[in-house]
Amino acid sequence: MKRLICIFLSLLLSILCCSCSSVDEDGGEQLTYWYTAGYRDDMVEIIERYNRWCTSHSSDDMKIKLVEFDDYNTMSQRMNIEVMNGGGPDLFSNYMNLPFEKLIQNGAFLDLNDVIENDTAADKIDLSDYNQAIMDAGVYDGKRYAIPAFFSVRLLTGGETLLKKYKMPTEQGYHLTFENMDEVFSQYLDHPGDDRFMSGTGENGGTSADTLILMLINSRVDFKSKSISFDDDFKEQLELLLKLREHSDNADAESPVTFDDGVEKTYLFDTSLSYSNPIWMERMASRSVTLIDENTGSPVLYTCFEKDEDTYSAGVVDAVYVNANTKKSDKALAFLKYLLGEHFQNLAAGTDEEYWFGGGADSLPVLNSAFENCVRDAHKIINEEGSMVGVKDELSALTQSLLTHIQKLNSVSMYFDLNKSYYNRNVVAPILKDYRDGKINIDKLISGLTTATKIYLEE
Repeated sequence: MKRLICIFLSLLLSILCCSCSSVDEDGGEQLTYWYTAGYRDDMVEIIERYNRWCTSHSSDDMKIKLVEFDDYNTMSQRMNIEVMNGGGPDLFSNYMNLPFEKLIQNGAFLDLNDVIENDTAADKIDLSDYNQAIMDAGVYDGKRYAIPAFFSVRLLTGGETLLKKYKMPTEQGYHLTFENMDEVFSQYLDHPGDDRFMSGTGENGGTSADTLILMLINSRVDFKSKSISFDDDFKEQLELLLKLREHSDNADAESPVTFDDGVEKTYLFDTSLSYSNPIWMERMASRSVTLIDENTGSPVLYTCFEKDEDTYSAGVVDAVYVNANTKKSDKALAFLKYLLGEHFQNLAAGTDEEYWFGGGADSLPVLNSAFENCVRDAHKIINEEGSMVGVKDELSALTQSLLTHIQKLNSVSMYFDLNKSYYNRNVVAPILKDYRDGKINIDKLISGLTTATKIYLEE
């Protein structure tokens, strides 16, 4: 039987290789990274910038070869097969559709602690210079398989007047959890009126009602200990989130509907104000003053649906894994040094008025000094032309509550955009779709999640 399976996998690999025969995935002496033409993830842009840096520093031999595939599914299938057989690209990122938890168990990635500790160069990476809670998200059983570069925090911003209408807390930085949400939303669920629950569709990693459901499911799965807890409390919490989802706009719509029968709808939470970078949070807080009206009131920041009152979470935005079979670990280390270096960490986070990605960055740097620069720049007063015209003595209450949350971080997911997780994309999503299509009830939904998750964790 095993022989037949091996023959089948070999044939499948041959077919995939033929279908991609125009792709030169061998980088020679260069590191390789795979992507598709229709989906250029953030890591592609980072690598392109790194390659330009290599050219400007006369280090063309350190460049990374970007291998382009025409079709994402074909690339993913081929990558899964090759990685399981010791092949694939040299570098991986958490944007890739791979079961990273299972690949780690199978020894597919380098222990980057060894690579970093064995470095004798003067610019050796000192991990104590970085946010430990975030960096430790890439550690499994004492080995460091992933290096996070940037992270983000989930926030919800609502109007004080609207929150008071439903007798909801209005304290800045209120710690909203899956445990206390039944009390927080009791009045709203009884009298939703004309107010929608949440704006936003969750695209590009943003928060939506669907994102909250994934957050709940993921909070009940421990990928490291291979345990799940889809119990009665989980069912009650899931049912409540599904009710809240009914009071949001269509989560699949590209642009949330803001008018219904000619009557404008207000949102309980406006995700357009929920920035986790203090620079942009502070500027949005200043801008929001001009947006306040009698229907919504001053903005109030909630931390977004934590597992419980003791959990303060964040998600990794960009992370790098290195193929265990690479022969170029020295070049992988050079790229990690660039990624974690002071220049790039400041640049990508939008400090010093060097704005990347078209005018701003919502993600936060893992380098402590770069994060301190974000806080420093949040104090700057910027006019409409983008020039600094002064410095604030004190940040807004919104930004201060954000910083308090970050100081308490103790739970970090390797994904900020949960839709990119292999588990969510391939295990959870099909079952949720069956529920939304009316094919199964909530009991069958939970039963299906339980069975599928056990198979994913154990087989």
